[in-house]
Amino acid sequence: MTNKTNCVICGSKEAFLAEENILEPVSMGVFSVYVCSSCTVGYTHPVPNNLEGYYDQENYDSYQKKKSLYNTVYTIVQKLNNNYKTRIIKKFGLGRLLDYGAGSGNFVCHANKKGFKAFGYEPINLQKKKNVTNKIEKVKKSKYEFVTLWHVLEHTKNPKNLLLNIKGLLCEGGKVVVAVPNRGSYDNIYYKKNWAAYDVPRHLYHFNQKSFHRLISEVNMRVVKTKPLYFDAFYVSMLSEKNKNNPFWFFTGFIIGFVSNISGYFTKKHSSIIYIIE
Repeated sequence: MTNKTNCVICGSKEAFLAEENILEPVSMGVFSVYVCSSCTVGYTHPVPNNLEGYYDQENYDSYQKKKSLYNTVYTIVQKLNNNYKTRIIKKFGLGRLLDYGAGSGNFVCHANKKGFKAFGYEPINLQKKKNVTNKIEKVKKSKYEFVTLWHVLEHTKNPKNLLLNIKGLLCEGGKVVVAVPNRGSYDNIYYKKNWAAYDVPRHLYHFNQKSFHRLISEVNMRVVKTKPLYFDAFYVSMLSEKNKNNPFWFFTGFIIGFVSNISGYFTKKHSSIIYIIE
């Protein structure tokens, strides 16, 4: 089955059906993923008109506050990942940092503690934190040494336009730090339509390394360094098992996540990848 929708990355009109009957576990909606025949980016179909409703804070993982084993694991991993992320960025220096799509504002708070002058932009779910805003006008008043997009680009309706806009926010020598799930990873191949990192319909685009590099070339930027997000393999695998109602989701997910990281060590196709671009 093919789809004639123009690819937002490369403009190709040819795409093929990669996965179908992907279930969104909260709304029980069903979606598909098509893949561009040219640049290999995947995209979600259909895109619902009420997309913002899928970011309901009561049900979306990034905002969960209920006490459970899963949420305890999520909180621990989030803290470890924040330390890992700031260590990577610090190798390029300190300075003003904009976290675009800041969510709960957790990373902004952490980055400020680590010596950055960090601000957050969150257009959907505004948090009551002084360094996070939903006003893009406030963001545009400054230039930044770093702009971070932690699992944000895949949510946007036009990743190319977003990166072009973010380029305009950088000071001279500034870096954009992007983390996205990797459609070419072992855990994607293992779970197929049950891969939690599809996160349809919130994730509108699904990148592998080829499609991401093509996107970066389209906005006249270049990748200067990549780093894996090791914990994402465990997190995604556990959530995939949890969504399958596996009572042993923690243990099975841990095993698959471990295998995915081992596979990524040799293939460089990790579950999620951080790209530092300029």
